[in-house]
Formats: sequence, structure tokens, C-alpha cells
Amino acid sequence: MSLGARLDRLETAMMLPVPGDDELPLSWTRANLARPRMQQVRLPLSGLTWIAYATLPPGYDLLQVHREQSGHRLLLRGCAAGVAQRLARVGWETIRVGIEGIIDLTGDGLCRRSVRKMARAAARFGKVSEIPWSPTAVTRLRRLASEARYGQRPQLRYLFRTTFEPETRLFVYADPTDCWQGALLLTRPSATTAVTELMLRRPQAPAGVMEALFATAGAQLQAEGCQTLSLNEVPFHHLDQDLRPLERLITLVGRRMVTVYNAEGLYRFKAKFAPSWRPVYLCAQSRLPLLALVDLFTVSGCLELAATGFQRRQAA
Repeated sequence: MSLGARLDRLETAMMLPVPGDDELPLSWTRANLARPRMQQVRLPLSGLTWIAYATLPPGYDLLQVHREQSGHRLLLRGCAAGVAQRLARVGWETIRVGIEGIIDLTGDGLCRRSVRKMARAAARFGKVSEIPWSPTAVTRLRRLASEARYGQRPQLRYLFRTTFEPETRLFVYADPTDCWQGALLLTRPSATTAVTELMLRRPQAPAGVMEALFATAGAQLQAEGCQTLSLNEVPFHHLDQDLRPLERLITLVGRRMVTVYNAEGLYRFKAKFAPSWRPVYLCAQSRLPLLALVDLFTVSGCLELAATGFQRRQAA
């Protein structure tokens, strides 16, 4: 057996998942497809290929993606520690970029007094329901996004799913005229897990709309056997401050964007559901150059968003 073949076999063995461990990066999910469907973004400065999110067929895992994309140097975000460790064992560089909040649906996170109080307040002016997929629903969600709070600012791209697709779940809060005042878009990567993708509310929406959406969606998911609901990532936050230089740099730059991207406000909102927190990693094959961070900052829309904030401050 050649050296190359032995190395390929070793890499495959090291990437094999632990039995029962089918965890995927954030915003990746599974559906009844014949072939995987991936949102790939070519990063021009670093030459990496960013797989922003993917929908995989049943039984398909990261090992198969890794094999089929062997001609590309890949970058993944939204990786939990287990995924990052598996990638690190085959030579990927991994760095912490934020934290993920996870609600235990069998616990009392969605039943806390403060959450129930806000949900009851919203129930006086409308109701939450799940919307089946249809082209009309896709259009209505897109319209709500454009009219929602911050909808007129440049929008972030590829960091989470923003389109209602058949493999996603959509819950909306509608007033008595059937005007959508808020929405919650989810993915369901496994039978026991769900992930928050998109949270929207109109500026004039009643107080408690988001709490009502999470409470209703959480109850429905739990009834279906789901055990956890991820609130997705809060970037630029960490469970400790023992950070490596590149992690400190990313955190510093991210927190300087507070006027246009309020990560602290996002953290406070998600914390009201008393989730457990775990680190989120950015992973690159085989190293993460600074140019890749410039690429991500640009293609994700962060640069445009930061520029808008700077112009607004200059005009003030």
C-alpha cells in the first residue's frame, strides 16, 4: 500500500464519528434528498471554500462531505466542540468565535415566569401558528424581513438560513388581520434537535412576540420528541477569557461593531430562556489565514454593515 493510501486510510479512521454522534455544524440539516445540497462560497483572498450550510441526505455525514470536497480547502463555521475536535485530529485549525445557547425542552427554560408573562401579553393581540411551506409563504417571509426591525440596513449573508425552504420549519405570529408581526425559522438536523435560524419582528409588533414564538415552537417540538432547541450562535462572547491571539482579535473587531450589530443585546435576549452555553468554533483546512477572516468579513456583509454604521456616525 502506498504512503498516500495509508494516509487516506488514517484520515478516514480519525474522521469516523463516534456511534450515535451525528452532530452537524449550525444551520446544516438533513432531508430526504438523493444528493447533498450545499451553499458554497468561494473566498477569493484566501482561496478557501466556505460551506456556509448544507442539507444532507439521511445517513450522510461530514466524512462523506470531506471526501467529496477533497479538491478544495474547506472552511466551516458554527462547529460544536465535538465536530471541531474531529476536524482538528485530521489537521484542521480550529478557533473559538462565540457561544451557542441550547434550551433543554424537557426543562423549564420556556416556562420561566418572565417568558410566560411576555407570551401571555402577546396572546392578547394575535396568535402563533406553524406555516406549511408554499411559494406564497416564502414571499411573505421575505417581505416581513424587509419590513422588520433593521430590515432597511445591509443584511448579513450566509451566517444562518434566511429563506423558507421545504426542509425548514416556520412559525409566525399574526394579528387578527393575518398580518405577520413576527417569525421564527428553524431547522431540524435530527429527531431530537432543532436549531433557530431566523428571528424577525416588526418595529410596531406587540411586546412578547418573540417569547410567544419560542414558547409555541418549543411546545410543538417537544410534543414531536425533540429534546433540545439551539438558539444558534452569539458571536464574540466566550465562556472564559483564556483566548488565543487570533480569538482575541476576532472578538475585538466584532465588539467594535456594537453600533450596527449588538451582540450583547442578542446575548441578553437569548439568556432569558436560561439555556446552557457551549463554545462555537470556526474550522479551516488546514490552517486559518488572516485573509480568510477578511474574506468572511466581506462576503458575509459585515464590512458593508460596518461601513453603514460609520457613515451614520459621521452624519450625526
